[in-house]
Amino acid sequence: MLNKELRVLLVECSDQDAETVLTKLSDTGYMLKYTRVSDEEGMQRALTRNTFDVILCSDEGNCFGGLPALSLLRRLGLDIPFLLLARELKEETILRTLQAGVDDYILKGSLNRLVPSIEHNLHQARIRQEYRDTQSALQESQARMHAFIADLPGMAYQIHLDADGNTRFPYVSEGCHPLLGIEAQELTATPGLLDEMLHPEDAAGYRSSMLHSAEHLTFWNWEGRLHTHPTGEIKWINLRCSPRHAEEGVLWEGIMLNITQSKMDAADLASSKQQLHELSAHIEDVREQERIAIAREVHDELGSLLTATKLDIAWLCSHLKDEPKLASKAKDIESLIDKCTRGASNISRSLRPSALDTFGIIAAIDNEMQEFAQRTGITCDFAHSEETLELAPRIAISLFRILQEALANITKHAQSTQVNISLVHNGPVVELIISDNGCGIRDADRAKPRSFGLRGIFERVAHFGGEAKLHSAPGQGTTLSVQLPCRYDQTIPPELQHALFD
Repeated sequence: MLNKELRVLLVECSDQDAETVLTKLSDTGYMLKYTRVSDEEGMQRALTRNTFDVILCSDEGNCFGGLPALSLLRRLGLDIPFLLLARELKEETILRTLQAGVDDYILKGSLNRLVPSIEHNLHQARIRQEYRDTQSALQESQARMHAFIADLPGMAYQIHLDADGNTRFPYVSEGCHPLLGIEAQELTATPGLLDEMLHPEDAAGYRSSMLHSAEHLTFWNWEGRLHTHPTGEIKWINLRCSPRHAEEGVLWEGIMLNITQSKMDAADLASSKQQLHELSAHIEDVREQERIAIAREVHDELGSLLTATKLDIAWLCSHLKDEPKLASKAKDIESLIDKCTRGASNISRSLRPSALDTFGIIAAIDNEMQEFAQRTGITCDFAHSEETLELAPRIAISLFRILQEALANITKHAQSTQVNISLVHNGPVVELIISDNGCGIRDADRAKPRSFGLRGIFERVAHFGGEAKLHSAPGQGTTLSVQLPCRYDQTIPPELQHALFD
């Protein structure tokens, strides 16, 4: 990290807070270049005149910053990591800002996470830029390919297949040499030359597709590799042609294209998708670790402070027996402290259910179901095939988060009176089924651009190579079925993980 340049836009109206943040960054060894602004006009001017690696933005009610600053960044169409610096920890604010697109939420009073968060989000920004570059390169490649086809690039040809199964090229265009490395006359004069150039692993497929097209007179579309002359370079080609009956056999007329570059681009795109897949997994891990850390701070620090405060209030009440009004006020304060304690406990449990780590997924679901029923008044039933179920930790927490999201959707939209939950263990697969008797989900609702809840569930399931199904109709309730592997090995390709569900 030493001698690493960092260009920072600091949106902060407090001189003291600005000095604290800049000192923290400087102490880590950054070669810091920063611009500080305190209003919308200054931020817009800075973003249009300069380039920044990261934006650190204060979230104070009496100053410009927070979500209005994020909105300005979005209007300018810039992709710069955006970190909020806040003085208080409020779950509602955290959730709202993260949902709005803020990259992270840092407490001003505890900046230990500031530098790791900056490094993490800079890495994410680089991955996104690489993905955009790859997409742009792929689009450019496709545009070149379309222009290539429009101008009849590659090799135009005729292939004749006689009754004995022999092939020859009655006609070959001048594009033969750039494509195959041989002159057109050589290919027309030497029957079977193209067969000799085919890659051994693709020759059988080439012959089989030809015979099928000849028998049924269907369009012949084949992709494969061949060794070009004289270097033996391997090229991917795409052969596309239409057959018709001809004298003593079948005649095809079409074009042969070099698709080597598109194959390479597809491989590059697949690599980029894998990187995004790994990034998504990393983000989920980081979020879960942050939830654990915040839950621990709320439970240990805030809980301890509230307990100590309650003891002090109890002592005070015991010494105010002769002061009824003061004693009554002290009792009111004690009641408020009890509410704060329950609120802190609920926040801690929501961020990271202790039952999940201590007793497993079944106990965690059972607790969540009971709390949901008590909180909403909706009748709940939980059925499970086993009393205990061992799952990989990432699978267990994912199932629990899916359950939380589904119950949140039911609370907001379903208008139901009954929820049924079942957890079924079937060999290498665990299935979670959540159904309600509510108003159902319309197709238009599922297609809404900002329908992040359901989309997040399906993407979380796809990440593990699982399967999710949603059945719903207006007025007939909704059933969500999720299947995940009990064990998860991130090194197993998704296509092999899907074999679990065949």
